[in-house]
Amino acid sequence: MAGVKLLGLGKARGDQLVTNDDLMQQVDTSDQWIREKSGIRRRFFAVEKTAADLAAEAAEAAVRQAGVPREQIALCIVCTFTADDQTPAAACSVAGRLGLSEEILALDVNGACAGFIYGCHLANGLLALQPKKYALVIGSEKISPFMNMQDRGTCVLFGDGAGAAVLGFDEVADFVFYGGCRPDRDVLHCRRGDFIEMGGQEVYRFAVSIVPAAIEKTLERAGLEKSDIDYFVCHQANERIIDAAVRRIRVESAKFFKNLYSYGNTSAASIPIALCEMEEQGLLQAGCRLVCTGFGAGLSYGSMLISK
Repeated sequence: MAGVKLLGLGKARGDQLVTNDDLMQQVDTSDQWIREKSGIRRRFFAVEKTAADLAAEAAEAAVRQAGVPREQIALCIVCTFTADDQTPAAACSVAGRLGLSEEILALDVNGACAGFIYGCHLANGLLALQPKKYALVIGSEKISPFMNMQDRGTCVLFGDGAGAAVLGFDEVADFVFYGGCRPDRDVLHCRRGDFIEMGGQEVYRFAVSIVPAAIEKTLERAGLEKSDIDYFVCHQANERIIDAAVRRIRVESAKFFKNLYSYGNTSAASIPIALCEMEEQGLLQAGCRLVCTGFGAGLSYGSMLISK
């Protein structure tokens, strides 16, 4: 089997720490309510940083850790729904800031909270056709400007940040993708020039059904068992959703990584930020197998098997 694998990881966060107690000063809520409903304790808002700033910071860290020649990076993909400009793509800014080759394919992808999974899937297919075998895939979101601070059920959930991965195409790497879309514009959306609106119960029901189903389908396509996987990394939207997946998949909870407590829901950035923190904690050893699963507006979903 040929496919991409993880070579380097990086992350960035907003420049302002916002605790649940801080939100209590603006919203009719409480630390206890937010923790009980989501598990989130704090998040970061980008006040001075742009979405492109976050993306470039995370990407720089990932490229340095990977140690690959910058001129050999063939793709720069930024997964986001909160780009600073409608055009040009944030990926063009990142490629310029990092001094990547002019002969690079740079584009943005809006797959909502499944965006990073989609970006990796695209990179896998495109690198198979490229003479250069490295890609930079970034999830970057500056969500805070799109939050209605009067909507107490939604505004407490999100944060700003970016996560990046350098992927290398390898003739013997394990990479498998499974994903799809259940078209629904109303349950979770952010219309142009407006705030995020979300039907919390509908999103929860979608997530707790699709996450375990997508994991099972990914394993089936890979010809692997749950015991063959070192870690499962879900979109860090809500602790209750992840715990529901643990119960349905029936593996030990320690295999499901969580870091939403400190970041909140960072949409396309959440999975690569989690992967970077796992790397920093020494959890990602060479050859380890991961199943990463995202879900969000669309209603989109995606899951991938990837190795380090």
